[in-house]
Amino acid sequence: MNAPELALHHQRLDQRANALRGQIARLQAELAQDPVAERLDQEHATVEAARRDVDHRLRQSEHDTDDRRSRLRGRERELMSGRIRNPTELMKLNREVEHLRGAVAEAEDAQLALMETQETLQAEQDRLAGELAVARERTAAAAPGLRERLDRLETELAAAEAERDATWEQVPADWQAAHRRVRSRVPDPVAQAIHGLCQACRVTVTSSGMQALRRGALVHCENCGRLLVVA
Repeated sequence: MNAPELALHHQRLDQRANALRGQIARLQAELAQDPVAERLDQEHATVEAARRDVDHRLRQSEHDTDDRRSRLRGRERELMSGRIRNPTELMKLNREVEHLRGAVAEAEDAQLALMETQETLQAEQDRLAGELAVARERTAAAAPGLRERLDRLETELAAAEAERDATWEQVPADWQAAHRRVRSRVPDPVAQAIHGLCQACRVTVTSSGMQALRRGALVHCENCGRLLVVA
């Protein structure tokens, strides 16, 4: 291969190496973490925290309701004992008993609502736990295949980089210097000239430029500045 062909081949190998590195990074990320499992784990933790909060509220409600029931039973016994004969005191005690009965009934309704919420959250937690287990099993089952692909891609990358570096050593010094200058501005400093057009910027190459290219000379695109290689 002449200098232009070597420069183009080097660029293609570099592009191949970059593509392989991208694939390797994606596989490494896939092996390191499972987005589906992570999402399910977060949802499970959120539901579990909500259920624990309901558990705490239910225990507190049961404790408060037991206190009210105990006070209600005491007031009912006092009301039925016959010891209080003063009508005003009896009326006052009767109102207190009615108030306690209402409070106990409201508390029992609230407890039922909390228990229903508790059951719903527990069912959701169990569902998410099952889906999480399935996701983790799927990840574990896929891991050997992903590692095998990763090993293959890393081998391909090493080969591409080795060939790229060996090709670069064959590129003449003046082409290497020009390549470095152009690459400081654009990622791919070499472009083909096909049918008289720079394939990077689609601008026509002059006839004198095409003649120089056919001789293997170092020619820059007058528009984008890339090194041109005749197809």
